[in-house]
Amino acid sequence: MRGAALSLADAGVRVVSPKVDLAEAAFGAYVTYAGVTRDGATLVAAFGDGVVRSMAADINPRMMRPAPPLGAMTLAATPDLDGRGVLIGTDDGRLVRFAPEEGMRQLATVSGKWITNVAVHATTGLRAFSAGRDVYLLDGAGMPIAIFADHPSTPTGIAFSPAGDCVAVSRYDGVSIWTIGVTGSAKELFWHGSHTAVSWSPDGRFIVTAMQENEMHCWRMDDGKSMKMSGYPRKIRAVAWTPDGAYVAASGADTVTSWCCEGDGPASRAPLEFGYVYECNVTQVAARPVGRTIAGGYGDGTVFISEIESSDAVIARPGQGAAITALAWSPDGSLLVAGDAAGALATIRVPEPIG
Repeated sequence: MRGAALSLADAGVRVVSPKVDLAEAAFGAYVTYAGVTRDGATLVAAFGDGVVRSMAADINPRMMRPAPPLGAMTLAATPDLDGRGVLIGTDDGRLVRFAPEEGMRQLATVSGKWITNVAVHATTGLRAFSAGRDVYLLDGAGMPIAIFADHPSTPTGIAFSPAGDCVAVSRYDGVSIWTIGVTGSAKELFWHGSHTAVSWSPDGRFIVTAMQENEMHCWRMDDGKSMKMSGYPRKIRAVAWTPDGAYVAASGADTVTSWCCEGDGPASRAPLEFGYVYECNVTQVAARPVGRTIAGGYGDGTVFISEIESSDAVIARPGQGAAITALAWSPDGSLLVAGDAAGALATIRVPEPIG
């Protein structure tokens, strides 16, 4: 895939845009998670050596300090319900909440299994995590509510519906949709192949999965119609929706691709593209919480930002050789956080619109 219009950034000029303010620090271990808490106050990052670090979101990343020892590797994490903490799943089967003023607090444990996916729904106060073939549902106090058990294969992703009344679980050959508080079987969305991540559109109209087969699959929820989005040279490891649900962006190509989901959905539409990097693919995408702006992280460490409908990307971080492994915006869209495979953590302040 290639965009029709190439900016100077696309052509290889490696100069950070004056529209952003970049700062970073090196920590020497693969970044497994980086994000900002829901209140916008704290940046939290987890690393492949098992260390979790945090700092106030308005300072330089060189000021990050280690959290109390977790004693395990972070496999999945997401900002927690109350705005001040992060929910962490570990490789020793623990679900842990971390907040700087509280330290580490264990919420659940599943012996002998990895916790590979976590999700929260702030409005309903629910948390979900997967371990083995099961998905566990907890309330805001950490008390168990339900277990969605015995999926046909190991869950690879979990996502709450926008209303918080359902949980979608991706796995081999499709998606299982569980209705919270209703006994019985899940609703099944079938498409043959290995589905590796799942995302529900903010307006609830679509469910999209990433697939091992270098494509995405989309289901329209009102009538069950399924649609394939293909043509990717690499596996899609990240998808992100614009807050209005109009576009879903994906990694996996040599540009950031964004599919229009207005009207009947992405079928028979080509994606919009921006940000070409020579002999390199997009590894992470993140949607700004306001407008239709996407950030893309690449296999060489480059970070581009662009309005989807502009195609004129700006460089927010030049490539430094290590792939971007984590990418997230602050809740107000003023700060972008990027981590890479070599352990660099960058903060990119974006005080004005891009495009």
